Amino acid sequence: MKKLFVISIVLQISAALFGQGSILTVYSWEEVRNANPDTVLAISFNKLKIISVPNELKKFKNLMHLDLGKNKLTELPEFIGDFSKLEHLDLSKNDLAIFPIEICKLSALKTLIVNRNTFDQLPDCISYLGQLEFIDLWDTPVMSFPPSLVNMKNLKRIDLQGVRYGPTFQMKFKESLPWVSIEFDPPCDCME
Repeated sequence: MKKLFVISIVLQISAALFGQGSILTVYSWEEVRNANPDTVLAISFNKLKIISVPNELKKFKNLMHLDLGKNKLTELPEFIGDFSKLEHLDLSKNDLAIFPIEICKLSALKTLIVNRNTFDQLPDCISYLGQLEFIDLWDTPVMSFPPSLVNMKNLKRIDLQGVRYGPTFQMKFKESLPWVSIEFDPPCDCME
């Protein structure tokens, strides 16, 4: 039953990432530890409760998909920025109190999932992610957004649900990014 569930998740991720018929196999860390790193395109560390990213990961230079979600990470190693082909990065439900600036080096990144972390601002360098289409900040208390977001013309969707913003902020934020679908919870009756 567990293997069937894992296969189902892999197929769903593959279909979502590569809708043109390509198949992307997402391997667990245990499956790839002794594999040829040039042949591995996707690795999942999901729910392993790791507190740091293994240094051995840096040999997988062709990664296109990396799932580090549901762990206990407080930071990322510098080598994460070296994954020049990485298109999908999941850092959901970790302990990131500061947005890891190493992410800003991932020029091919299209999907960034950083929901359920505790950082409260996005760095200006986020605009270096020129290919980014979706950023999931659900339930992450981001209150400070850099002006450089307006330069991200490939951005299609931002999920800001889970944190209440006032109506004025929501209106101005949507006006500043009219080409982006922004998901908010209903506005709060709070001071802005």
